[in-house]
Amino acid sequence: MFVEITDIIDESPRVKRFILSTLDGSNIEFLPGQFVTIYNRNWPEFSNTRSYSIASSDTCSNSIELCIALNENGLFTPWLFQLNKGEQLEISEPQGQFVYKQEYAPFSSVFICTGTGVAPFLSMIQSALNIGQSSVYLVFGNRKFDDILYREHFESLSAEYPNFHFVPVLSQENAYVNNGYVHAYYASILRDIGGDARIFVCGWKNMCSETRDKLKQMGYNRKQYFFEQYN
Repeated sequence: MFVEITDIIDESPRVKRFILSTLDGSNIEFLPGQFVTIYNRNWPEFSNTRSYSIASSDTCSNSIELCIALNENGLFTPWLFQLNKGEQLEISEPQGQFVYKQEYAPFSSVFICTGTGVAPFLSMIQSALNIGQSSVYLVFGNRKFDDILYREHFESLSAEYPNFHFVPVLSQENAYVNNGYVHAYYASILRDIGGDARIFVCGWKNMCSETRDKLKQMGYNRKQYFFEQYN
């Protein structure tokens, strides 16, 4: 399908938020956590597509949002970053199996991410809160304070929902609240929960690999944790 870029927001020095709207005003429905693929038909096959998680809380609207970090050495993001409002993009229908499901409601949910890995959690966390899940945690790792994407949104959710706990972690700056890496923080949360939980992890490959090893050491299995990683 073709969509129009109706807004481009500079979220941080290296990250832009692209608001994409349907041309005819029809809704785009997706499951919390799904992604879309962007096509550039002018390029050779195998280099003309990239997939990006949908960073929207509303799972049924005529617009979706993509949160994209610039890879200066790449091909696709430099092309995307030179586009302007009003231009059109070709995208796929929403797809993917890294989704939040109603069946997770009886359990506490712990969301662990770095950088733009937070994108699919916008809708997943909102869905968990909408169904009244007992405890929802977001452990969000970044280098510096200015890198914390959607910080004000998550702070607002924390104020609105007593069962939502926002845990930002900074690795290169002694600011805000928590310093270091995400592993110590989610491990402490899981120990405090003390029972069953559903754990969702999205971000850089190394973080995902280390987290998988840590969760296995803590006794969690594949029915309890779910991963989506990027390079």
